[in-house]
Amino acid sequence: MKKFTVLAATTVLLGITLLVIRPLFHPGFFPLHDPTWVLRLATLRETLAAGQVPAAWHNSLNHGYGFPLALYYAPLFGYLGALLSLFTPSYLFALKLALGGSVFLAGLGMYYLLKAQGRLAGILSAIAYTLLPYHATTLYVRGSYAEMITWTLLPWVLYAWTRPLSRRGIVLAACLTAGFLLSHNSLPFLFLPFILLWITLLKPRPRAPMLLTLFLSVGLTAWFLLPVIFEQSFVQAQMIAARTDFRAHFLLPLQLWHSPWGYGGSAALTETDGMSFMLGKFQLILSGIALISAGLARRWDRRLSFYLLITLFFAYMTTVLSTVFWELIPTLAIVQFPWRLLSFAGFGISALIGYTFSLLPARSLRVLALPVLVLLLLWFNLKFFVPETYLDMTDANLLSSNARALTVDDKIPEYLPVWMKSFPSTAPADGLTRSPIAVVGTTKLLSSSPLSLDTAYMPHWRLTLNGHPTQIEPDESGAIVTSSSLDPGDYMVDLSWHRTPLETFGLVISLLSLIVVIGLAI
Repeated sequence: MKKFTVLAATTVLLGITLLVIRPLFHPGFFPLHDPTWVLRLATLRETLAAGQVPAAWHNSLNHGYGFPLALYYAPLFGYLGALLSLFTPSYLFALKLALGGSVFLAGLGMYYLLKAQGRLAGILSAIAYTLLPYHATTLYVRGSYAEMITWTLLPWVLYAWTRPLSRRGIVLAACLTAGFLLSHNSLPFLFLPFILLWITLLKPRPRAPMLLTLFLSVGLTAWFLLPVIFEQSFVQAQMIAARTDFRAHFLLPLQLWHSPWGYGGSAALTETDGMSFMLGKFQLILSGIALISAGLARRWDRRLSFYLLITLFFAYMTTVLSTVFWELIPTLAIVQFPWRLLSFAGFGISALIGYTFSLLPARSLRVLALPVLVLLLLWFNLKFFVPETYLDMTDANLLSSNARALTVDDKIPEYLPVWMKSFPSTAPADGLTRSPIAVVGTTKLLSSSPLSLDTAYMPHWRLTLNGHPTQIEPDESGAIVTSSSLDPGDYMVDLSWHRTPLETFGLVISLLSLIVVIGLAI
């Protein structure tokens, strides 16, 4: 009976997911605020295939001068898409498959998290979570799919920490928590205090396995987090983030209830932005009724308080009312857009709905109410899960030389190396051959002078000329030049990418953590 119930719940969630992702079955794709994902998947896979693991650099980007996108951008969704592309006919198809899978897994995670309160409660929470309007904004308007994988993994992380920390329980919690930390550059760390609260206050555990799980969670991410934290000064991310004034992207409280649907951008402190920031009218109504019912029934407990705290805190932090906290904590500015926290507030609302639904006095009443509530959730929210239009997009036009040259400049300039103040306007003209991660070939110096290479400088590069190591530095444009003049003549050039000592240290920590995880698993 238990297996049948799980199968039935999974089938229902799969049906809801198919309704939500039905536009993905349309040929081509749709316009997004971030249209770079096919390019990201392709360059990531090409870099890995060239032998650079983990991926860091790709020479085809930045007009051929190279770009360290994979070194600093949260890797989880990209690696998932690149892996799926091995088994699909195109990168675009792999992207669609990753999106559909993420939506389904988000709902399934909510089901498993809430099913301890009752399987019907789990189903209701999962559907409410899947149908959040902000999820439609992420999927069909913004295209911020790293954020999407963050809210996909969130319920799974909390679920894993409710389980006993046996050997395999440690593996599950550590891997899911590590995945959560690798999902986005900033959002997971804003929710991390609440994960620690969940672990320590709601589910007291023996200290040793809890600490081991936390250490493994961090250790598995060291290969990425150490360079992001300590070497991000190599790129322009912090400078560009500082230029985005978070004060211009607060919401007015009323927008949490209603804001017109649109496909544009965020405007400064107005009730009518280019896109919607609703938490979901019916979700809000249900959660309000649920809280009143829980209070009247005097069925308040720690988990219910936890979900309410998440909802109120993150909803408040998206609004202009929270300005003082954003100004008191300067590191919050890296989030850039306070409304990004809507995903966490929506999670709290969805959990509240299911949790208090389980308080209905009779199971027969819950059985009768569930289909009605599901139909109303679909009625109020499904209309948002559509793109503005469809475009005739294929791998060919998304990965063309022109697309590779211009997409990075326009959409993700924050990872341009700091030594290169602006993007070059022309392709390399040094006559050398470029693979994704190396530059080789023969060049001639006609007079005594430094040798210039049309590749963006970073400290990771090592140059050998005619087999001899040669010191390099950035020139005025941020490209590579030898530190001293060379005699006229022919030179065999071998420019190769190498990890910094910090990156090597982080990779060793992650490999050791992985060995421990595998040992516990088997």
